Amino acid sequence: MTTDLTNGSPGRLLWKFSIPLLLSVMFQQLYSIVDSVVAGQYIGEDALAAIGASYPVTMIFIAIATGSNIGCSVVISTLFGGKEYAKMKTAIFTSLISIFFISLILTIIGILDCNPMLKLLDTPENIFSDASVFLWDLL
Repeated sequence: MTTDLTNGSPGRLLWKFSIPLLLSVMFQQLYSIVDSVVAGQYIGEDALAAIGASYPVTMIFIAIATGSNIGCSVVISTLFGGKEYAKMKTAIFTSLISIFFISLILTIIGILDCNPMLKLLDTPENIFSDASVFLWDLL
C-alpha cells in the first residue's frame, strides 16, 4: 500500500508521517534511560561511566546510517513526487543494496576500530574495558 503524502492537508500528513518517527525516538531514549539506570544501580559507577564514554562512538555510527537513509529518501521522494515510478523502484532497490553495504562497512569498522576510537576519545583506563564490552554488545 502506498500513501500519497502530496495530496491533502500538509499539517495532518506531516503528523501522520511523524508519529512513528517520534515513537521510535522515544523508545530509543527510553532504552538509553533504562540502560543507564540499570548500569548505575546494579553494576556500578564505572559501568555508567563506560556507557557515557561509548556514547560518542555510537552516535557517529548512528549519524552515518541516518544520513545515508535520509539521502536515499530524498531521491526516492523526489521521484515519487515526479510520478517517475519506474525510476523510483530502481532507486529503492539501489538504496537497499547501498544501505546493506554501508551497514556491513560500519559493522566491520566497529569491530576493528572500537578500541582505537575509545583511545582517541581519551577514555580513562578504569572504564576502558567496560566501554569496549558495551560497544561490542551493541554490535
